[in-house]
Amino acid sequence: MGRRSSIGIFDSGIGGLAVVNTISRVLEHESLVYVADSKNFPYGTKTKNQITQFSERIARFLLKKDVKAIIVACNTVSSIAMPFLKEISYPIPVFGMIQSGAILAVKTTKNKKVGVISTPLTAASHAYKSEIQKLDDSIEVFEIGSQKMVNLVENGNKTRERAYELVEGKLQSMLSAKVDTLVLGCTHFPFLDKVVKSVVREGVKVVDPADELVLKLEEFLRAGSLINKSSGANTRMFFTTGMTEEFLIKAKLFLDIFPKEVHKLDV
Repeated sequence: MGRRSSIGIFDSGIGGLAVVNTISRVLEHESLVYVADSKNFPYGTKTKNQITQFSERIARFLLKKDVKAIIVACNTVSSIAMPFLKEISYPIPVFGMIQSGAILAVKTTKNKKVGVISTPLTAASHAYKSEIQKLDDSIEVFEIGSQKMVNLVENGNKTRERAYELVEGKLQSMLSAKVDTLVLGCTHFPFLDKVVKSVVREGVKVVDPADELVLKLEEFLRAGSLINKSSGANTRMFFTTGMTEEFLIKAKLFLDIFPKEVHKLDV
């Protein structure tokens, strides 16, 4: 492991590409290895054992790539398998979305009413509520899961009217509860950012856990003198357990800098 080592990132599908965009903007010289477990998408409807098995296989693959950090760009995995993934990856650090999202929510809320929109499994686990209230137990947390919103993005998010209708219906109860902060608790949802903001309007701050996560990642890299400062020496590799051509089409829709090639991964 050294400065030229890559940062490993994985998700159940294309949602983690939002995290790729964020890391690429802040740490522009870092090499990245991204894995989309598209064959097993969606994670939000799987059992805890299945999700742990899927994520273990991918983490072990990334470790073989000599990564210097692993980003679990999937809130569902973050809500279920983080202690296990940290154990098998040690001494390589593993960063999760939920812990970062909780910190950002506590920093942002003024009226101590926070909403979280996520997958149904993440919502049912109450992982965000638990993490937020560890930091401030006076905060009320309202959690809602929507697999349809995840699927909308995974399928290309081509119909804005359908997206608005779906998001508006899902968020009404949170707006009625007067939340002043809304956490995008699934990495697919930053791609619906404009739609979400148009529904909640200016009275609600919409926050993306990736913004906090990349700060924690940068802190770790700086502390260990692991930041890659060599311009032009970075690489970006993309793998999918599903159809490579399908992933490439979606990547071109959602990535700021899209890949020329996607590799097939069997794990």
